Amino acid sequence: MDVEQTDFEQAAQAQQPSLAAEFVYFLRDNKKWWLLPILVVFGMVGLLALFAGTGAAPFIYTLF
Repeated sequence: MDVEQTDFEQAAQAQQPSLAAEFVYFLRDNKKWWLLPILVVFGMVGLLALFAGTGAAPFIYTLF
């Protein structure tokens, strides 16, 4: 017996978008584009902190 799936069941079986794609959908749908520069700066500070604990530290410290 072949029963048609409801919209809910079709959505449950669909492939889920990635976190980045979901975030872009959020920004676009809610018109929150002002969040993007804040997150980019947070990402850059995070990378700076990550590289500060490696062999690249002397090169980073010369920037400041």
